[in-house]
Amino acid sequence: MTEDLKRQKILVTGAGGMLGSALAPCLKKRGHEVVALPKEDLDVTSYAQVGSTLKGVRPELVIHCAAYTKVDQAESEPGLAYLINGYGSENLALAAQALDIPVVYISSDYVFDGEQTSPYTTWDKTRPLSIYGKSKLAGEEAIQRHLNKFYIVRTSWLYGPNGPNFVDTISRMAKEGKPLKVVCDQIGTPTCTLTLSEYLADLIATGRYGVYHATDEGVTNWYEFAKEIVKDLKVEVSPIETKDFPRPATRPKYSVLDKTTLVHTIGKELTPWKKALADYLASVREAQKAASH
Repeated sequence: MTEDLKRQKILVTGAGGMLGSALAPCLKKRGHEVVALPKEDLDVTSYAQVGSTLKGVRPELVIHCAAYTKVDQAESEPGLAYLINGYGSENLALAAQALDIPVVYISSDYVFDGEQTSPYTTWDKTRPLSIYGKSKLAGEEAIQRHLNKFYIVRTSWLYGPNGPNFVDTISRMAKEGKPLKVVCDQIGTPTCTLTLSEYLADLIATGRYGVYHATDEGVTNWYEFAKEIVKDLKVEVSPIETKDFPRPATRPKYSVLDKTTLVHTIGKELTPWKKALADYLASVREAQKAASH
């Protein structure tokens, strides 16, 4: 590993979002100089702004976390989803290529159709079902079209501090005594932004560009995931099928990602999803305790 890759000047887009806000401190801890820009400070849909920002900051790497992530809402506003995820990524790719800056693009398990029964490898054909998935794939294609040096990292079922997510929603509903009905026929892997940030930091230290899958370890469904979230709170969770809980966007039934390439590249095993969840819930409790004193 070269010294250059150990400590870099890194620009993080979408730094106010759930992943960006976990990633910036993780990178700083590793000794990188981080320029963390929330959407208010960098609008990726403005080519002029992206170009002038990259010229001004001159980062050695960009980690592109800025994204439109409202999966169901995207079905009724496809133009906005494509503008941010497709065109915004195109702007970044063009500006970065002009300055020879590598980009890490964060993508999603939603680029697959969920028809497989074995984990999706990075070589499997993409076939997104939803506008959100199609717009994330458009971003992948823009990165590959314009850049020579890039990492595309697909992840799934993200939760973490500073963002609306499934774990916080289920925890809140359980504490409010609301009935919990959760789909049991969608299979995948929950991933904490805190562990994903570590995997990304490990990956960029290798300098080995390419397409990767990065999630926590293990396989579950949303119902079992919910049960694990509330296992210390005496509440009942009922399983339902997707057809009983219609949503505007179609989800892949099976979106387990094969992480073999990532594990071989970083030379480390990934955190089991139950451990990552337990650590996250413990940190939430700590934060609540600290806030109440």
